[in-house]
Amino acid sequence: MNNTTTAKHAPWWAPMIVPIVVIIVISVCYQAMANYLSVYVLQYLKGSATAYGLVGTGWTIIAMILRPSTGPLSQKFGSKTMLIIGLAIFAAMIACCGILLTFTGFVFFRLIQCVGHAWSYTSSNSLAAEAVPQSRMGTASSLFIGIPQAAAIVAGPWVAEALIGDDQNWFRFFVGIAAIMVAGLVLALIFVPGRKKHASDPGAAAKAAAAAEAARYDADGKPYTGIWKFLEKTSIPACITMIVASMAHCTMFFLTAYVAATYEGVSAAVFFTAQAVTEFLCRFWMGAVQDRKGLKVLLVPCCIICAVVYVCIAQGVTAWVVLGLVYGVGQAGIKAPLNASLMKACPANRIPVANGTFQMSNAVGLGLATLVAGVVIDAAGFTGMWYYCVALFILTAVLGVVLIREKNVK
Repeated sequence: MNNTTTAKHAPWWAPMIVPIVVIIVISVCYQAMANYLSVYVLQYLKGSATAYGLVGTGWTIIAMILRPSTGPLSQKFGSKTMLIIGLAIFAAMIACCGILLTFTGFVFFRLIQCVGHAWSYTSSNSLAAEAVPQSRMGTASSLFIGIPQAAAIVAGPWVAEALIGDDQNWFRFFVGIAAIMVAGLVLALIFVPGRKKHASDPGAAAKAAAAAEAARYDADGKPYTGIWKFLEKTSIPACITMIVASMAHCTMFFLTAYVAATYEGVSAAVFFTAQAVTEFLCRFWMGAVQDRKGLKVLLVPCCIICAVVYVCIAQGVTAWVVLGLVYGVGQAGIKAPLNASLMKACPANRIPVANGTFQMSNAVGLGLATLVAGVVIDAAGFTGMWYYCVALFILTAVLGVVLIREKNVK
């Protein structure tokens, strides 16, 4: 009785706390590598931007297969199982990159990292999304996507710079990040509830079994077949929009290399820190605005804001703190609101599948970002790349207006 009473009075967001902490660990490690692997490849390994982009394409292909499959696998084996396996693979492959500091080693181990990242990141997001009512999904998505994203943007670059050091020690960089991932693995093992814990409650176990069975059928009672076992149809418009938005987000991969090549002695970390400040603060009101007004009132102006920032960078503006602060506002209104819109649109028992579909689209976009932007850089320089991203942000806004249909928006 006491446990039931406590559960009734617990805040609606309380079940998301542990998944959010795990997502923060994954995101910080991913961000640290995303920001500085271009420097590692272009300067330390003496590779080309196109070669670096091709690795991103390989990541995309693997993500296209694994991220959508994470939902059904989680339904079969449990989200915690997929999370733990993913964290272990991700940590091990990051460490291996540090052991073999060659381009061949980077390509091989980086691609296997995608397996671990796909399973761990998608499962942890599903654990958070399943824990809250759909009526709160706008606010919830801002929390379980926004808080880790903001934390990663702040901590990732500084963690990377601290590990690399003035002596450019890439072994320490990779092994240090792997150690952080191991800490996340231990945290998940201890605090994330598994199937045995849920099985101790017959009512909860029966409810979970019924939900898993119901998830096999669409609204007309027909079983999902083909790719729709792994992809959620209602998610497709938001996912197409997300692919383009992720392709435009090239500061994540190339700003550090751009600053290092253009402004000697200047660190790009301050831009990411400033971005995270406003992005984090915006989470507290953007989610509530979306729950009341819908997606488009946020998406369109935020895409325009991001486009303006990239124009400024292309024009040689170096007010990195101001640019970061403004860019944070823009980014806050894109990924989390898109995620919330598709979660609201999908059936509650298809949330893991919808989340896997969305995470796949994000990975596809980021993979294409490194490939296409790398080709653009080699052909037209960094300036050409920034203007290419401006066009993509404008396209994102157009797609959001044209493709996404929202219900129950007051």
